[in-house]
Amino acid sequence: MELTQTEPLHSAPPLILEDVLHIYTLKLIKILMFVWTRIWDPLVENNIGDPTMCFLVLASIKSDGGWATAAEVTLVIACLVFCMRAVFLFDLYSNDPTAKCVCGRHTELEKWHYEGTYSTFSSLCTLQHITFVIAYATPSLPAFIWFDADKTELIWRGSLITLAAFWNFGWELMR
Repeated sequence: MELTQTEPLHSAPPLILEDVLHIYTLKLIKILMFVWTRIWDPLVENNIGDPTMCFLVLASIKSDGGWATAAEVTLVIACLVFCMRAVFLFDLYSNDPTAKCVCGRHTELEKWHYEGTYSTFSSLCTLQHITFVIAYATPSLPAFIWFDADKTELIWRGSLITLAAFWNFGWELMR
């Protein structure tokens, strides 16, 4: 069964504009939909083109001028992907939450939020897969280091922990 042929079990409640914040939220979502539902061709002044990718590049620069590690960039990409999904869902259900309208709107937005098509979402998902693999393949410092030869004391995240103190902590929890 095709996803576009299914109907939601419950329709979403109508959107009520209660205050100025909601009005600006709608304007921001309109801008994000404009940015995320088109193909951005690189220009001479901007050889990246896509503003979301430009943001990702700028967010990957550390304060000392170096580049962030793959593990640090993965979180930024995951937040962007989540935000894109949330904005697309909001756009699907905010105008007319009836099943026919949602399915029609989903068909229009389909190419912008799937992997494998040329879109910002697909590019972010591809980068997320790549950075995830790099982050897990990159060696890192050990999570803890034994402090003594008998292995009764260890340093974990800069704190000295003794097994006796850990044992006492367990007994305190059991009381």
